[in-house]
Amino acid sequence: MPSLISIILRCSRPSSSLDKCRLPSQVSFDTLWDQVTADTSQGEFDFNPFPFDVGMLGVLFCPTPYTHSPDDGSAPLLDRMTTRFIDQRFKTSEALKFFEDKVIPRTPEDILSSWIIMQESSSYVQFDIYDRRKGLDPEFVDKWAAYCEPSVPRHVKFLRYICEYPWAFDTISYIRRFAPFVHQVMARI
Repeated sequence: MPSLISIILRCSRPSSSLDKCRLPSQVSFDTLWDQVTADTSQGEFDFNPFPFDVGMLGVLFCPTPYTHSPDDGSAPLLDRMTTRFIDQRFKTSEALKFFEDKVIPRTPEDILSSWIIMQESSSYVQFDIYDRRKGLDPEFVDKWAAYCEPSVPRHVKFLRYICEYPWAFDTISYIRRFAPFVHQVMARI
């Protein structure tokens, strides 16, 4: 297995595609527990650190209670930053553009400097359970329905639960890593 330094150096080359950069899933475990998306919670053996970082930023803002107009567009922004469908997740530039084009124009100027509110740890709500549409205008919710993150299915919750055990995570990760090869071999037979 290549060292972490060699992987990071390979990902940072100007000729390498950021979409193809992969790090071992264990690297994602060395982050702040309350800012982690569930990208590697189902036994994945590797991950792309760039969408992961966008997801972590989204998670940081998700449980923030609204102290301003809730119809400012931040709910669809946060949904798209934290979606569990990583290929649909905003890239950094897309999130910034959405924020500049959709959120800032709808937000009063005095609110922009005081948007982040620190919460007590006892009031923390998990980002994928937090209802960002609560109290929003139904017309606004309908307009941005395509960005709405569906609730986490039971089978995914179950997989996340069993992957909390290191032996189960390693077993599922091993299966995920070699299942595509087995499928290719079986297709040739």
